[in-house]
Parts: sequence; structure tokens; C-alpha cells
Amino acid sequence: MISEVNHRERIDILQELLRTSGISAALIQKPRNLYYYAGTGQPSNLWVPADGEPILFTRRAHSMAESAAWIERIHPANTFQDMLNLLEEAGLSPSAESRIAAELDCVPYKMIDRLQKDLGGAQLVNFSDIAMQQRLVKSSDEIEKIREAGRLWRLGHEAILQTVRSGQTEYQVAAAMEHACRSNGGDAMVWFHRWDAGLPGGGIVASGPNAWIVSGHAMTVTGVGMNPALPWGASGRVMERGDLVVVDYGVAKNSYHFDTARTYCIGKASDPQKELWRQLVELHFRVIDRVRAGVTGKELYETAVDAAKEMNLDNYFMGVGRDRGAYIGHTIGLEIDEWPVLGPKALEPLPANAVITVEPKFMIPGVGGVMVEDSILVKENGYELLGTIGHELFEIG
Repeated sequence: MISEVNHRERIDILQELLRTSGISAALIQKPRNLYYYAGTGQPSNLWVPADGEPILFTRRAHSMAESAAWIERIHPANTFQDMLNLLEEAGLSPSAESRIAAELDCVPYKMIDRLQKDLGGAQLVNFSDIAMQQRLVKSSDEIEKIREAGRLWRLGHEAILQTVRSGQTEYQVAAAMEHACRSNGGDAMVWFHRWDAGLPGGGIVASGPNAWIVSGHAMTVTGVGMNPALPWGASGRVMERGDLVVVDYGVAKNSYHFDTARTYCIGKASDPQKELWRQLVELHFRVIDRVRAGVTGKELYETAVDAAKEMNLDNYFMGVGRDRGAYIGHTIGLEIDEWPVLGPKALEPLPANAVITVEPKFMIPGVGGVMVEDSILVKENGYELLGTIGHELFEIG
């Protein structure tokens, strides 16, 4: 559990951010943000004024919300109007000139439209930018939870080594990973910030030619999925000896995510496959060795691009042809795709205690796809790899 002291500190920091931004109050509804600030993900509206005590208005599951949240002022309120009536009774009604922060990029438009009408002339601004900025720096409790999720990834990796063989399908690889994680206390749920994102079981298995086919998700090694309605993730393809197999999974435990990818070979890897992997790992650590507080995502991305060019592999780096992605990683925490994406637009220096991923890949049609990814703690003068899995090309089956 995250301590009540941590939750209170988060509210204090948030209120300072609201005041410096000229925002009167924040209305928080998204479950990940509710948990971060209030200690519960139950359906609720958390009202945080720039000054004064926050109030949690529960929409359902009132008793469970009361038992989990640290907030002292908790009231049932099923609608925005019920909430505003209670604010008025408490003398906290927002004025027509108020600026109210709400999660405009992820709460359904219908709810935002209803809120705008109920608030009258108050101006709504996006809260997610503020939340992502604050959530970027992890507490010691959060870092330990990410480590715990990483221990699940090792168990999944061991299950793959022990069970996967030629003649099995990609979805059987996925099942081995997911069973190992879930049976050892994993959440079996991966949360995304993007409104259109989701992964079957939390991850991707892509073998043979499927590893150089780019589907429509916000990444490049995607797999092709089970059907056109879910066109990424593991498929029913039967794996053959000599196949390279990319396994890229986000796993969560106690709501915090760990994200890693490794590449496996069914049987003995060929010399060209081994060389491609060697080059990928070299590029990977060129990027990682630059990680420290103050570096930007743009700088990390450019380091990777320069290395790919030196290797004459830039045409196969992070995708194929026009389906290439301009990124080298992202940050993680309560969601698998937190801010910022580490790419050419990431100009803000990374702070100490951010947790990022670095995830390069080469995708060569006719040869295969290779990918490696690590979750990394940013430190003042360097970094710490949070996982414990080696960086060899694993030969299985």
C-alpha cells in the first residue's frame, strides 16, 4: 500500500501546481489518478481546491471507497449537480471566472459537456498535463512496486524457456507468460493513458514474418493479433525452427507496471541472426549509458538513430519503410504509456526517480525482427536497470 503520508504530500504538491497555474480547483475522475491522489480507484469525483481540504464525492461503491481512501471529507454524490450542490453548501462553489482542471483528454465528451453546463461560465482546462508531470517522479514506494512487477516478468521468461517449442502457436507463448504472471499475483490488467490503446493480456508475441509486419497500435513490433478486430498481439501462427520470436510484455502488480521485451530463437540461431542481435544490444546500451537526470528523450532518441546509421541498419530501425516509429522508449508507472514518449519532441530534461523504458528494435523482411527493452530508474548521476534478465539471444525448443 502507498502510505497516507505519500497521498497527502501528493495533494500538497498538486495544490501548489494549481496555484502557480492560476487554476481554482481540479476535478479528478480517472481511476488511475483517483488512486494516485485519494487511495481508491472506486467510481468517484475528487475535488481538489487550490487551497483547503480535498473532498471525495463517491458515485457508487460508497462503503468500499470510504474504507480505502485517506480523504477525510467523503460524500455520496451520483451526479455533477449533486456534487455542485454539496460544494455550494460548503461555501466552495466555483465562480463563473474560475479555471477548473479536468481530464479533458480521457473523460468522455458527454460527461465533459455535462460538467461545462453545470459549471456555467467556468473555464475548463486539461488536468492530465499536470498529473503526468507530477506522476513522472516516483516515490520509493512506487519504485519498489515496479520492482515487484519486474519479478513477475522473470517468472514469465522462465516459463517461456521451459515450455515453448517448435510447433506451438504464438498464443501459447502468450499463455505461458500470462499464466506465470497471474498465478504469482499479477494484476492481469495493463492500463493505458491513450484512449485507443489496449493489449491482449498486456503484451505482444511476434514470430517469423509477423515480427516485421507493423499493425496500427502505437508501437512498431506489434504482432498481427487473432483477427482484424484485434490486429495486434499474439496470433495463431505456428512457430517453426529458426524463427526469431519477440515477446514484449507489460505486467502490473499492485497497479504499477513493468515493461520489458526479449527475443528468442526456436532452435539454434544462425550467424546472421546472432550478429543482428549483437548489434541491437550494442545500440541498446549506447542509449542506456546516456541515461541520467537532465538528459532529454530527444537526446536518447538521437543517440539511437546515430548508432543505427553507423551500423547501416537505419532503414530497419524502429519499423520498416513508411511504418517506422520516431521514438526509443517511454515512461511507466500507474500506466504503461506515461508521459513523455522518448523521441524527437521530448525536450524536457528527465528528472531523477523517473522510470523509463528503452526499447530499440530492428525489423528486416526475410530475416526477422529483434527487440530488447528494459525498465530503467533514472538517477542523479546514472541509471539502474530494474530487471534481472540477461541480454543474450535466448535459444529455446
